[in-house]
Amino acid sequence: MEGTLQNPIYKCTIKTKKAVYNVSKILTGLTVTQNQDDLAQGVTITIPNIKDKKKYLYNNITVRDTLILSCKTGKHYKEIFRGTIWEKDYTSDVTKDLSLTAYDRLIYLQNTKDNFFFAKGKSTKSILQTICKRWGVKLDFQYKNIKHKRTIIREVNVSDAIIAVLNEVKKKTGTKYVISFEGGALTVKKRGTNTKIYTINKKESALTENTKVTMDGVITKVAIYREQESQSTKEQPPKKVTVVKGDTKKYGTLQEIIMRDSDDKKTVHAKKEAKEILKEHGKPKYERTLEAVNNPYVRKGHKIKSNAGALAGYYIVVGVEHDCLNGKMKLEVEK
Repeated sequence: MEGTLQNPIYKCTIKTKKAVYNVSKILTGLTVTQNQDDLAQGVTITIPNIKDKKKYLYNNITVRDTLILSCKTGKHYKEIFRGTIWEKDYTSDVTKDLSLTAYDRLIYLQNTKDNFFFAKGKSTKSILQTICKRWGVKLDFQYKNIKHKRTIIREVNVSDAIIAVLNEVKKKTGTKYVISFEGGALTVKKRGTNTKIYTINKKESALTENTKVTMDGVITKVAIYREQESQSTKEQPPKKVTVVKGDTKKYGTLQEIIMRDSDDKKTVHAKKEAKEILKEHGKPKYERTLEAVNNPYVRKGHKIKSNAGALAGYYIVVGVEHDCLNGKMKLEVEK
């Protein structure tokens, strides 16, 4: 049987140490999620806790087993997820449901802490290669590569260390990135680089759209400080070097601070970084959500085209939840 983009066919397989279970025909729930603030992609399935020979599935399947999800929109299946079962939840009511949540390899980076030190002049790619090598993850780097200042990162999740490094690149270059786990590697690339751009039309696939405007996170003034070299045992407070202002008259004063090292005498780079901050955060933020007919291939970081009411034009997907069995998806998008 062939699938279509409008009616995809899913195949879900669970690999344990002793057996392989194809649970595709007994799925009662299937969601695929890529949250805006998380690195790891997640899949949650619900199946009845039926008996396999002598034991129930709850006893045969456990955390750390492997869950593989494939999708067919033509003649052949394409793997869209492979990850580790992270949570197992059993409800012993009338339905006796077994719920399993799995995440890709990046979940380990979100739940592991470490310390890092990188000398001045290290490139973005070199820093990420060091982090990934230490934690046994391959790196596929397709993003901007800059030289970084001396970097010390203490007692943080590995995922937060990676994000901190990439955010510095984003501030200095103005180019936004997306992190994903593809082809067995942590992949970093510019957002909106997908070659196939899917369109969501109001009368065909769009269901509902919502737009919220908020002042949360707005920055209208950036103060640049430099650490001072201490000439005594007393600590010297940082010195304000300059200020870069945005539209304080319209939105009020909401200040961010940039700290420079004591040996960094130039302010040109800091001013450029400040301008990028104001460019991205200098006005109220629009939070846009779009519910549409499910498309299993839409991922976080993809560019899409929307003709859904107020959401008209090209947008970047910053978060997505696929409700596969009900044929719906919810997208968080940015202009």
